[in-house]
Amino acid sequence: MIVNKPNINLFIVGAAKAGTTSLYHYLSQHSQVFFPLVKEPNYYSRAEAHNSQAYENPSEGKFYHNKIIRSEKVYYSLFKNSKKFKIVGDASPSYLWDPLSAQRIYKDFPNAKIIILLRNPTDRAYSHFLMDLKSGNQKEPDFQKALYNDKKSKSNTWGRAHLYEDLGLYYKQVKNYMTVFSKDQIKIVLYEDVFKNTKNTLSDILTFLNLDIKELDSIDFSTKHNPYLKPRNKLLNQILKFKNNLAPLKRIAPDYIKKLLTDKILYEHGEKPKIPQESYLYLNEVFKEDIIKLEKLLNIDLSAWKD
Repeated sequence: MIVNKPNINLFIVGAAKAGTTSLYHYLSQHSQVFFPLVKEPNYYSRAEAHNSQAYENPSEGKFYHNKIIRSEKVYYSLFKNSKKFKIVGDASPSYLWDPLSAQRIYKDFPNAKIIILLRNPTDRAYSHFLMDLKSGNQKEPDFQKALYNDKKSKSNTWGRAHLYEDLGLYYKQVKNYMTVFSKDQIKIVLYEDVFKNTKNTLSDILTFLNLDIKELDSIDFSTKHNPYLKPRNKLLNQILKFKNNLAPLKRIAPDYIKKLLTDKILYEHGEKPKIPQESYLYLNEVFKEDIIKLEKLLNIDLSAWKD
């Protein structure tokens, strides 16, 4: 079967844990926007995954948060129903991390628009750590020790190492896109703005995409995407550390069972823990110089990140 090349004209490229999932779901509700059911195809990066299921081809009509897609045919097939839409997008945070993604995207879609979401890198790193604990990808409960272990890791690949510090060093990552794409093709969005003033920020994004902003009133902003969840008790916390070992069971379990386990049995909503002071001061020092360079590159005030 021949799969025609789609007209992908929007890439939400990251950063990780900076609101790409929320933006994907908000924009997906717009009648002129198409995103595939694979939220993160990772086709233009060299990302990896802990979970072997990520490498399996997606089933048609089923939603996946993350896949590792190498095949052009499989990637293009995700967009086969996108012809009637004005904006056709891919939302893969690994594209900001991978230094060659911008060039790969430009080679195939030189006229695409790029949205880069950035978050206070210290907050981003801790949120990433909490997500890894929940998913079973992090066994070390002490954040400072986890940072140290990650720096010692021989693997420096998305999905193999955690990259808590590397992913927050935005200057070179953003500059890669500004070197490859023209200024009017790139939109920088701060995570803090998305969640403090969601509707106004999305209105600005729709204007950037030349989309009808009248549809803002029909978009659901109340649903939280990727909310913080914690194991319901200490026993479950220990069991969930080995969550990735249950991949064969996850493969055959119906989606409603997975949702029941997540929403009612394994996890509960709770107050997100605060980053330990030692780690907060350490990371602020790690990111300090990079933030200053980023401010100059983008000509924006990021003093709140340095406080």
